[in-house]
Amino acid sequence: MHKQASGVQTSGSRPPLTGIMAFLDRFSFLVLGVVLVGAFASSTSAPLGGLFVVDGLGEAPWKISVAAIVKVVVTLLTNRYYGHAIDRGVPVRRLLLISISCFTVGMMIIGTFQVYWVYAGVASVLIGVGSGALSVVYSFGRLFAEQTGRDVKKFNSYLRMQTSLGWMVGPAISLSVYGAFGFTAIYFAIAALGAVWLLFCFCVVPAAFKTHHPGSITPGQKVPFNLGLVLACIPVYLISTGHVLFLTAMPLYFTASLGLAPAAAGFELTVKCFVEVIAIYASAGVIQRMGERKGLMVAASCAVLFFALVYHAQTLLHVLALGALDGLYYGLFAAIGMTFVQNFARHRPGMATSYYISTLFVGGLTGNLLMGTIANWYSFHATVAVSGFIVAIGGLVLLVIGDAPAEDATPQQA
Repeated sequence: MHKQASGVQTSGSRPPLTGIMAFLDRFSFLVLGVVLVGAFASSTSAPLGGLFVVDGLGEAPWKISVAAIVKVVVTLLTNRYYGHAIDRGVPVRRLLLISISCFTVGMMIIGTFQVYWVYAGVASVLIGVGSGALSVVYSFGRLFAEQTGRDVKKFNSYLRMQTSLGWMVGPAISLSVYGAFGFTAIYFAIAALGAVWLLFCFCVVPAAFKTHHPGSITPGQKVPFNLGLVLACIPVYLISTGHVLFLTAMPLYFTASLGLAPAAAGFELTVKCFVEVIAIYASAGVIQRMGERKGLMVAASCAVLFFALVYHAQTLLHVLALGALDGLYYGLFAAIGMTFVQNFARHRPGMATSYYISTLFVGGLTGNLLMGTIANWYSFHATVAVSGFIVAIGGLVLLVIGDAPAEDATPQQA
């Protein structure tokens, strides 16, 4: 992707790029490729957790939540460490290689030892560390955009677009392979994808690439509390919770409640992610017209409508048609949410991005906990209704919180 195609803001005072950075500046699609390959690899494992615990191991649905708690707690700790590390000037490639290695080993362990306590107590820890790669690649992307003079909002959108592209095909492929060959084959295949991702990052991400923000790596610096950043995370948390609650329940909701084939969830995700790409591409125009906060309000409104309609779905055709609305709301949310949160701590991108990613994972943990509880005591249909209710609360929160401070305002720390 050439600079002009990426919305570049050139600066006469910016020193010329040299070496590997000059190469990546010219071939920036390689930076996006780091996200794309990672999204594809990680998305293949996402829809399998609930199926593996319930269908593969024969355990109760509430045990899905136990494994999810382990993963998310480890991910939160990893993200917090990574956020501080990036802002202290630790090279991002080192962090990426650690996380991707853990992800790959975790997939191999699941494929080899199909025992619940191994899955929840060992593999989930490794996958939790592996999930920390997401905040690192997004921080890498933002720092790369700043250091090469690109428009950050547009480049953030391109980064999120790669995530959607990966998710557009990953779950459908993994569910199809699972249906044909079983859990052992699919988990070893995901481990192979992890190895490819590891090699790609090693070749593309510069070994010495790190933050350029002055003062962000001062040892022992006291970091003041940033209330605005925390408030910005609340609607992101609520919308993420509703999304993950439905996403986790979706394969079982479609098969157990609607009587559809196991691949139906994968096909819905394919439609969803295809529309996501279009929504993400259009998000720059949405931000320009109404700003990040109002754009998120539009996303929340579309989400409530989606959950209301999918609650009454009956056939595969209904599900696929509603997948487009699913993609519209989540595409806007995904593209706008990260920039919305980052703008509350522009000079600490590592920490701001880790707050954003951690918020997504806390929302994921809450969604998983609610899914296990609601499915156990009520029904998978009830999970859809609760998802819509939670997202509606997120939309209401957006009505009362303020916008991010202007770019030339006094920097706040996270």
